[in-house]
Amino acid sequence: MSQQEIKAITTMIENNSKNTNSNQSALKKMNVRIIDVKKDLTNIKNEPGKSQVLVEDPFKNMIDNGEIIEPPFDLLTLAMLVEHNTEMEECIAAMEINVESFGHRYIPRIKSKSTSDISEKLSKDILSEKVKLENFFMYCTKESFPKFRRKLRRDLELTGNAYFEVVRDVKNAIQSFTHIPSYQMRLGQIEEESNIVTRPILELKEDLSVDIVNLKEYRRFRKYVQSKSIMKQNMSVIYGNKIRWFKEFGDERIYNNETGELADKELPIEKRATEIIHLTIYSARSSYGLPRYIGNLLSIYGDRASEEINFVTFRNNNIPSMMVMVSNGQLTEGSIDRLTSFVESTIQGSSNYSKFIVLEAEGGEEGEEGNQVKLDVKPLSSEQNRDALFQNYSKNNQDKIRRVWRLPPIFLGKTDDYSRTTADSSRRLADEQVFAPERDEFDNLINRILFPYMGIRYHKFKSNSPNTTDNTQLVQILSSAEKTGGMTPRIARALLEDILGTELPEFVDYFDADVPFSLTMAEAVKNKADPTEPGQQVTALKNILGDDIEEKPFECSYCGNIEPIKNEDTITDPLINHLITLNKRLEKKWKEEVVTDEDHEDHEH
Repeated sequence: MSQQEIKAITTMIENNSKNTNSNQSALKKMNVRIIDVKKDLTNIKNEPGKSQVLVEDPFKNMIDNGEIIEPPFDLLTLAMLVEHNTEMEECIAAMEINVESFGHRYIPRIKSKSTSDISEKLSKDILSEKVKLENFFMYCTKESFPKFRRKLRRDLELTGNAYFEVVRDVKNAIQSFTHIPSYQMRLGQIEEESNIVTRPILELKEDLSVDIVNLKEYRRFRKYVQSKSIMKQNMSVIYGNKIRWFKEFGDERIYNNETGELADKELPIEKRATEIIHLTIYSARSSYGLPRYIGNLLSIYGDRASEEINFVTFRNNNIPSMMVMVSNGQLTEGSIDRLTSFVESTIQGSSNYSKFIVLEAEGGEEGEEGNQVKLDVKPLSSEQNRDALFQNYSKNNQDKIRRVWRLPPIFLGKTDDYSRTTADSSRRLADEQVFAPERDEFDNLINRILFPYMGIRYHKFKSNSPNTTDNTQLVQILSSAEKTGGMTPRIARALLEDILGTELPEFVDYFDADVPFSLTMAEAVKNKADPTEPGQQVTALKNILGDDIEEKPFECSYCGNIEPIKNEDTITDPLINHLITLNKRLEKKWKEEVVTDEDHEDHEH
């Protein structure tokens, strides 16, 4: 509120105090509550003697005022736990790499039997959209998109929450994403009243087209606020905090990013709140997410405490390695000094193992026939701790922490008892039960939420996965299915794309990809021979190309040999040319060597 507005409101209240009803109606139009006007004015003025220092934790005042929700655990403490436990870092790194680090691809939504079923305009639209996706995900984040996903995964596993900002351009189209550290974010109270908004969804039509339909629905939104510490140049002293407000993704209203209040269209773009997408590990008792390890906090801190005890024990050497005992006397002060100096400064070096120290003692009684002094050095190595303390306790704690993520030990580098079969089974089980569902959740976010707003119709976002398939079993399955007619080239292509994590080229127009390849070959050779024989495959290719055309010389693009070949004008695939050329060379060589030898033997007889 500007100073002029404040002055106008004050004057109006003082001059027209009798006409309360008119004042109230005028103030309601200006979105000001009469009861709080004087209170607000006192807060705005710089009162003498009042400190202007920013509060240490700006979230505290917002929580007290009911503007935001307090998280069930301190988010910064949760984010720092990984720095105090050796097992957590390995588990989170395994989740990052296996869920988010294999890249992605774009799968067409339209499934047609051949490319001829798709119109030329639709084919151009599909190609144009794929190019758009490639360009967008290449530059939508400051770092690579897999690295951006890894940051979100780390926040999600450490605090149970992850946030990223959706930035739009001047045309209100989604332009980029920005990661926000989860410990800096807080959730605002959800609105009591629902608001009607327009949400785009995708609908697949019977004619293979995809339409974007705007669905009207009622939603209750919340705001988000970020607090970031402002530090001096030496990065050691915090002298304030900066606040930034955001709105929930899909909220069409305009908010002020400095105050979090609703505003009109006259608000400058640089002061408008941008949108936030909030990812959570669901919690039944809080609007915030909770990390998976929250029930194992005692194991995490207990493992840290056992490490600290071992460190202090080794460093301080609580039990000495030997004990010097004196009977009937005492050590001289010089002997005590030499022994102390020897132990503290000399015995630590590896080159001092052969050195020795001279000790002197004196009797307890004076006179010529005093008591004889006896020195005895007793080693205490048997009493010392030969290994770290709490070994079993620490191992049990680490197993509990690892089981929180349901990770096999092989993913943490523990491979002592693993065979190849056990390792392959562990990899497949972990990908099926842990990693793949997490990848699917992120894919659903992109496909169901973001792509409709981006106008993406013909493609789906698909995260790549590692190849955990047994190749030997896969070949056997494909071979058996192909012999029984259950495997077509299109199905085999889809399996290979999913296993290899890459997109293979489309089939040529004259090849029917929905007919088993054995049937195609049998039809080509007129069912006269086994289509699996290499010679009959060449015969099939000849039948496809035709045999009633003159032979013409042709230079093979694969091997460079010039051989006569039929129907050069109709041949477009250099691989087919190479196979036919190779077949002719083999026939020619067979005639020259085998047939000539048989004629020579008949001539001798």
